[in-house]
Amino acid sequence: MKKILSVLFILMLVLLCSIFYGANQDYEYTTTVEHLFTHCLLAYPSLAFSSDNPMRLDYNQDCITKDEFQKILDSLYKNDFCLVSLYDTFEKQGDIVVKKPVKVPIGKKALVLSFDDVNYDHKKMGLGMVDKIIIDSSGNLATSTIVKGKEDISYSNEFIPMIENFVKKHPDFSPYGAKGTINITGYDGILGYRTQSKNTETRQQELEKAKKVVAKLKENGWNFASHSYGHYHMKNLTDQQFLEEVTLWENEVEPLVGETKVYVYPYGEWQVFDNYGNISKKHQYLIDAGFEIFCGVGMKTFFSYLPNKNNHKVLFMDRKVIDGNTLRRKDANLYPFFDPANVYDYSVRPSV
Repeated sequence: MKKILSVLFILMLVLLCSIFYGANQDYEYTTTVEHLFTHCLLAYPSLAFSSDNPMRLDYNQDCITKDEFQKILDSLYKNDFCLVSLYDTFEKQGDIVVKKPVKVPIGKKALVLSFDDVNYDHKKMGLGMVDKIIIDSSGNLATSTIVKGKEDISYSNEFIPMIENFVKKHPDFSPYGAKGTINITGYDGILGYRTQSKNTETRQQELEKAKKVVAKLKENGWNFASHSYGHYHMKNLTDQQFLEEVTLWENEVEPLVGETKVYVYPYGEWQVFDNYGNISKKHQYLIDAGFEIFCGVGMKTFFSYLPNKNNHKVLFMDRKVIDGNTLRRKDANLYPFFDPANVYDYSVRPSV
């Protein structure tokens, strides 16, 4: 009888151990990785939606507030999503870029977050967004904004410090250290620093400041993607103009953020193939510049090769947009992540 009880005890112990350790093991995620994106947050909603703000309508359509983003983070975590790096979802094998399976803890769902237009250009300053990303005196990422003549340093009004703090509180939201992809242009600098070559007065100082922030972001699990240099409509540029755009990115932005393999189309507008199904000149310029995966905008999940006539392998990932429009219309494609009706802040947004 004692032997039977001993055997049963050992079996029970083995079962409990397998359950405990199994729950903490990673598994290969075979479902398509989801990708959500938004723009820089509206850090000061009362200012952003003020009746005398020239950006008011654009903000109402294209952006979300800091409080709306916080609700989204809470819902993503509640719905068992966890952050993975976009760079872990693909790899180059020979001349072809292929999808690479990611691993996540059992019970979790893989998610990429990315953020467009993170340059904080001049025309938006003082209109409801932050001025720049900084490193505070303690070495933490924060935002700096001049409000009524005084500097407001905050850790809760932009996606970078908000995700930093959320992961500190919920480490399992980022089990491998991934944070998000920062999609930047270069025409008016990056991250709030005027690093563009046209800034002939303070550019060197701005370059040094920006490099320190970039290094801290990378250290903390953030990565970068090109959102073009000038944020133009791709179809409105000639091939030569587009080549000049790519060259400006390589000369002015790449030295700051390092080589990036991700190209995010402005406005989700792309020209990959010509009329004969061959790779277009514009897309070839991007390939020559080292870009391997290309991201558009689409509310349906798409992460695959683009269909074409001549069997070219172009890996493409659409991104679901979170903005005032998709929240307002309660887009059904967002429900797996959060309830738009519970996120949309009617108390601060203007009526439409």
